Amino acid sequence: MSEKSILVGFGTLLLQESLGDTIGADGAQQKKFRPVTIPNYRRLFNLLPDHYTADNRLRSDDSEKGAANIEPAQGFSFNGLAYEVNTADLANLDLRERYYVRRQVAYQDFNTGEDLGFCFIYESLPDARWIVRDNAQLLPLWRDIVYARVGAYRISEAFGKAYDSSTFLADGKTLMVDFYAQYLDKIMDLAAIRP
Repeated sequence: MSEKSILVGFGTLLLQESLGDTIGADGAQQKKFRPVTIPNYRRLFNLLPDHYTADNRLRSDDSEKGAANIEPAQGFSFNGLAYEVNTADLANLDLRERYYVRRQVAYQDFNTGEDLGFCFIYESLPDARWIVRDNAQLLPLWRDIVYARVGAYRISEAFGKAYDSSTFLADGKTLMVDFYAQYLDKIMDLAAIRP
């Protein structure tokens, strides 16, 4: 029997179909997702994966290829979805999330604030070579914004708004939703990204 753990997805893993790309669609459909909050962490698009190709929607300089990351930040928090994973799921997710380290952190129920113990999250090392902290050099990959926002708003309006109010660009200061304010409908169009 495989060991069970709790993992919290906070970026593309907010979208059930994206999780299914890694652990199988049937496995993802069988998961029970619990909205949670991770305290004292900030979510930001400051990770530049080697395998990402820029989609150049707003710029033509190949800078639109950032992935979501989290980093310790006292007084901040972000929302995510907690779900149970087995050792096979974790092995597949560890391969997918190869730019991150899987760590245990405290988590809370999104709706009640109840402490739930500890979960696993994927967090990059702050001094890794793929960390970029300048918005002029790195913007999010469009697909990753769409996956995360669609996944968040599927849970509830409140959960989606919490995603928007806790997601920053590479500088860790500019809210992603403010930067993309004139594209909010387009960054909810999953069918355009994943027909």
